[in-house]
Amino acid sequence: MLKTAVKSLLLASALAVGTSAVAKETISIGELSWDGARGIQSVLKLVMEERLGVDVRIVAVDQPLMFMSMDKGRGSVDVLPDLWMPQHGEQWQKYIAPGSRESVVVNEHPYTGTQGLFIPGYIQDKYGITSIEQLADPEVAKLFDQDGDGKGDLWPGDPSWDSTKAELVKAKSFGYDQHFKALEIPDAIFKGYLKKAFRKEVGILFYYWAPEWIFAEYDLRQLKEPKFDGYAMDSKKDDPQYNPQGCWNMADTSSSDWLAKSEVKCGWQDGTVYVAYSKSLEQRSPRVAKFLKRVSFDPQVINQWILKIGRDKEAPMAVAKAWVSAHPDQINAWLAETD
Repeated sequence: MLKTAVKSLLLASALAVGTSAVAKETISIGELSWDGARGIQSVLKLVMEERLGVDVRIVAVDQPLMFMSMDKGRGSVDVLPDLWMPQHGEQWQKYIAPGSRESVVVNEHPYTGTQGLFIPGYIQDKYGITSIEQLADPEVAKLFDQDGDGKGDLWPGDPSWDSTKAELVKAKSFGYDQHFKALEIPDAIFKGYLKKAFRKEVGILFYYWAPEWIFAEYDLRQLKEPKFDGYAMDSKKDDPQYNPQGCWNMADTSSSDWLAKSEVKCGWQDGTVYVAYSKSLEQRSPRVAKFLKRVSFDPQVINQWILKIGRDKEAPMAVAKAWVSAHPDQINAWLAETD
């Protein structure tokens, strides 16, 4: 009995040592709330688990803490799946830029995120409306009049968005506020207006950003605007894009006269969107680091993911599994240097 007990103990110890020797690396992805990011983080998790043999967890952490965690390199957060620039310029200069701490790395091929004013394709094709300057023409504004009151309908954004105030300033600065009325309604209600406009093939002018599912559902065209050339307000003096003669001058929106004091005479900057990850992965899990360096996403594909996740309420992981299964060549290209 004693010999049997000893043999059993030795066997259990050997198994424990073997299990420890092959214990999987755990990679932590910082959770982001918007549907495009939910699609991206699900694809990353699936590929890393199925093809690179690591465990992946999704952790809910505020974005500033994600950078701090990636900087420390201890695994609490290893990956930020959808890093929009220049919105996070301060963190870029601290953790990513050459000469900085250089503790966070980004993928080689980011995608472009756009934002601005959009109209239906059928309006552009029929009437040749291509630029924001044309909106100051009262005859053009009538093309966007849905209720017959003589003014065009403009949706500057959800009342809760900071961007909405900038779009109201833009309308004043370019002079089309005189011929349009702003529909200050929530995003969900606006999407009903958009659906109705397309069903009736009438005009609608609105702010939005891409990728987003509406661009997979509808033929939408972005209006041309003068190029952004810098922030002119004093609050941006420490920003690398500060320019006292710049086109973007937003007053403090907590003041009662912010609209009168503000002027915006250009479009938004396009976003450059990266997958960011802790440089420590190059030592802790080099195959994962090589994969993340090569991974890239197409905004048109992300539009489709958002359509399924946001509009059709499909689970992000179900969307990821279907896409990964249908695109083996793309996945193999991402993994080409990991063997």
